[in-house]
Amino acid sequence: MTGTQHDRLEAPQDLDSLIEAYGFVLPRHGIASTAQEAAALAAHIGFPVVLKIISPDLLHKVDVGGVELGVTSEGQARAAFERILARVERQAPGARIDGIRIEETCTEGIELFIGLEHNPQFGPTIVFGLGGIFAEVMRDVTFRVLPIDRTEALQMLREIRAHRLLEGFRGQPLVSKQLLVNLLLQASRMAMDHEARLASIDLNPILVQAESHHVLDAKAQWTEEPRELTVTTPDTTFVEQFFNARSVAVVGASANPAKLGYAILHSLVHLGYRGQVHPIHPKLDAVLGRRTYRSLRDVPTPVDLAVAAIPLSSIPTVLDDCAAAGVHNLVIVSGGGKESGDAGDELEHDILTRARANKVRVIGPNCIGVFNSRTRLDTFFQIGERMARPPTGRLAILTQSGTVGASLLESADLLGVSKFVSYGNRIDVDEADLIDYLAEDPDTAVIACYIEGLTDGRKFLETAQRVTRAKPIVAYKAGRSPAAAAAAVSHTGFFGGTYGPWRGAFAQSGVIAVDTVEEMFSTAKALIMQPPAKGIRVAMVSNGAGPMVQAIDRFDGAGLRLAQLSASTVEQLKASYPPYFVVRNPVDVTGSGSAADYATAMDALVRDPEIDIVMPWFVFQDPALGEEIVEILARLNATAAKPLLCGAMGGAYTQRLASRIEATGVPVFRTVREWVSAASALAQYGARRAEGRDG
Repeated sequence: MTGTQHDRLEAPQDLDSLIEAYGFVLPRHGIASTAQEAAALAAHIGFPVVLKIISPDLLHKVDVGGVELGVTSEGQARAAFERILARVERQAPGARIDGIRIEETCTEGIELFIGLEHNPQFGPTIVFGLGGIFAEVMRDVTFRVLPIDRTEALQMLREIRAHRLLEGFRGQPLVSKQLLVNLLLQASRMAMDHEARLASIDLNPILVQAESHHVLDAKAQWTEEPRELTVTTPDTTFVEQFFNARSVAVVGASANPAKLGYAILHSLVHLGYRGQVHPIHPKLDAVLGRRTYRSLRDVPTPVDLAVAAIPLSSIPTVLDDCAAAGVHNLVIVSGGGKESGDAGDELEHDILTRARANKVRVIGPNCIGVFNSRTRLDTFFQIGERMARPPTGRLAILTQSGTVGASLLESADLLGVSKFVSYGNRIDVDEADLIDYLAEDPDTAVIACYIEGLTDGRKFLETAQRVTRAKPIVAYKAGRSPAAAAAAVSHTGFFGGTYGPWRGAFAQSGVIAVDTVEEMFSTAKALIMQPPAKGIRVAMVSNGAGPMVQAIDRFDGAGLRLAQLSASTVEQLKASYPPYFVVRNPVDVTGSGSAADYATAMDALVRDPEIDIVMPWFVFQDPALGEEIVEILARLNATAAKPLLCGAMGGAYTQRLASRIEATGVPVFRTVREWVSAASALAQYGARRAEGRDG
C-alpha cells in the first residue's frame, strides 16, 4: 500500500534530514547541478564516490541508469554526471531532475533493509530483512505491526533466515544486536510520529558493520492529505443474545423446501432448539406447524433474535421493525452486498447506519449465521440430513466463509463445538467483538478463526494480544497470493501485499497461525486435549522411522527442536531393550516393537527433564503392536504433565484404534504435517502463557 495515487516521493534532502533526526547515519554526500560541481564535490568527499540521480518521479534509480559506482577521479565524475543525465532523459522523459547526489563509497559490511508502510489492514507496519539487490530475490524478511518494543525487535532479528550472517558466520563481522535493535526502534518511532501521512519509507540498503551503520539509499512516499487516525475497541453489546436467544423469528420464512427461509425454520424447529420460533411471512398463516406473523411488530411476545432470509434491499425495513419490537440482534443470511459491487457496498453502509441508530447488532450479511451446541440454537440453511451438527465441545469456530465453516462443523464430530459463527461480510459484529466475547465464555477453551480479510486489523490485533494470554486462538488466513503486490512501487509495498504483515501480526498477538484448514482443526484438537508445552524440545518413538524423519525435516520451520535424551534415560532404555532397537532420539523400536516396548519408552520420555513434548508414531499395520496400547496411553495421559501427541496413518483398522485412543483424551494425527503443527501450537501457547505470567 502506498497511499493514494497522488503520492509523491519526498525530496531527498528533506528525507535526509528526517532520517538523520531519528539517529540514522548517512554517508558523506552533496548535491551537484553541473558536471563541474560534481567533480569538485567528489574531490572534497574523497574517492571513490557514487553518483545518483535525484528525482521525485523516479523510485528505482538503477532501472533508468541513474546510478554510477566506483568513480575514482574528477574526470570520471564529470563524465558520469553527463552519462546519468543522458540516460535518464532518454529512459524517463519528463521526469523532474533536481540534481545528482555525490556520495562516499561504503562497501564493508552486510546489507539490510528496513521498510515502513501504512498497511490497509493493520496501519503502520515495519519489515526487516536482507537488503540490497537480495531484498526482492530472497524475500528473507519479517514483519511487525507498529509500534514495537525491544522484545519484538529482538524476535525480528531471530526470524530472518540470514540471522546467522549477523552473528559472525564464517568470518562475517559480528554485528551488535544492540545496534540492530536500536535501528528498528528508531524506525518504529519515525513511522508512528508520521503515521497520519505515511505511505511508505524504504531504507535499503543499510550497510551494517560491527558497531556502525550507513543508510545507502532511502525513499519515502506520503499521502496528499493526512488520514484520520482512529482507535476502535471491541463491542460485545448484545452479543450474548446471538447464542442464548430464548425466542427467534425467521423473517422470510417459507413453505417451499427449496427456499432458504424454509431450511432455516426447519433447523430451528427440528434440530433440538427449545426456544420459541416465530415464522414471519406477509401472507401465510402457518409454516411447519408454527403460526406465522406478518412482521416482527406483530409477534405478541418478546423476540431476542431475528434471522432474515429476504432480499438485502428489504433489510432497512426489517431494522425499523426490530426497533419497534425491541429486537437487538439480527442475522442477515442474504447476499447481494459488497461482493456484488458498489451498489451493494452502499446498501451495506445504509444498513449499518440504520442498525446503529436502532441499537441492533448485526451478523452478516452473506453468511449462514450462528450455532450454540448447548442450546442447539441453529440458524443454518443447511438442513440436518445434508449437514450434521456436532456435539457439545470446547472449540469455538469463527469463519468468514460459510462453506469452510460447514466442513469444519462436520469434521468436529468427535471433538465437539461450543459456539460457531459464520459472519460473512461482517458489517457490524466482527472477529474482534466475537473473540472478546468468547474470551469470557466458560464453554469455550479454544477459538479457531478462518479469515480472508479484516476491516480493522489493529482492533483484531489488540484484542487478540489480550485474549491469547488466557485462551488460545488458532487462525488460518486465506488469500495469501502476492499477485496484488506486483504493482507495488516500493520494496515495502512489494512485501506488504503478501502474507508477511499477517504473519507478523499473528506472531505479535500470540495467535497461532496455520497454513491449511486441516491444520487449523488438528491444532485446535491438540490445544483442547493436551496441556501447553513448557518448551520446544521434542522426543519421538516409533516402530517405523519414516514419519519421524519427515517430522524432523519440519521442526526448524515449526520452531521445534529434537531433544537430547538425558544420560539416565539412555541408560534405562538400553537396559530394557534388545540391542537392535535404536536408543537415541528418535527412539526406534523397529517393526518388532510391542505395546510394552512403547510403554517403556514413553514412561522414560515423560519423566526426562530434558523433554517438553512426547510424540509417539504408530504403525498399527505391524502385528507386534497390540491393542493394549490404548490402555497404556490412557494411563500415561492421566498422570503425565507433558503433552502426548500421537500419529498414525492407515486404513480402517488404524482409524478404529485412533478413535479409541482419542476417546481417552490423547489426540491422534493422520499426517506428519498436522502432527508437527500440533506440537508447534502447544509450544507456542505454552510460551504465550508464560509471557502472561511474567507480565
